[in-house]
Amino acid sequence: MSPRISGLLRPALNTTMAAGLAGAVVLGGHFSSGATSGGPSGAASGQESRPTAVQITPAAAVTTATHRHHRHRHHHHGFTGDWRARVLRVAQAQTGDRYVYGAAGPSAFDCSGLTSYVYRIATGKRLPHSSSAQQGSTRRISAASARPGDLVFFHDGGHVYHVAIYAGHHTIIHAPYPGQRVKRERIWTSAVTYGRVV
Repeated sequence: MSPRISGLLRPALNTTMAAGLAGAVVLGGHFSSGATSGGPSGAASGQESRPTAVQITPAAAVTTATHRHHRHRHHHHGFTGDWRARVLRVAQAQTGDRYVYGAAGPSAFDCSGLTSYVYRIATGKRLPHSSSAQQGSTRRISAASARPGDLVFFHDGGHVYHVAIYAGHHTIIHAPYPGQRVKRERIWTSAVTYGRVV
């Protein structure tokens, strides 16, 4: 081969080999260049080592596909793991938001709008936007059995007029009434029942 033709082909060959090596690194394959430079087989044979094709192992291909899949997967926690802690975290994050009648987030709430928003974000569970309807969607539990994350229903003459998220130690996180903001405070009455979302 003439020096001129060799000089023209060399950049193309170098570019092809570089692309192949980059592909092996990205895809998890292996690039082999024959005998190791200076190794026993290369030195004994005196032959020039030659590049071989990029090899992608099945395991590497599966690993790459799996990583790509998980990167786009959306997880819905539901009632798994420490869901009560998630409910409290979401509720506490709304502290300071305004009370607006009929609002259900993300920056303003009424009482049942807050509880429905918190449960939807923390667990994926959708509750009706009504304090009395939410009571019908829960399993009634005793005050002694109540745990943080359960719901507290406030009664007046047999009518449920308010709902809040139990925060432990006789406290709740709730959206009180117009002119107030979401806050944590102590339960002020004994006319309450407790419900567990199931």
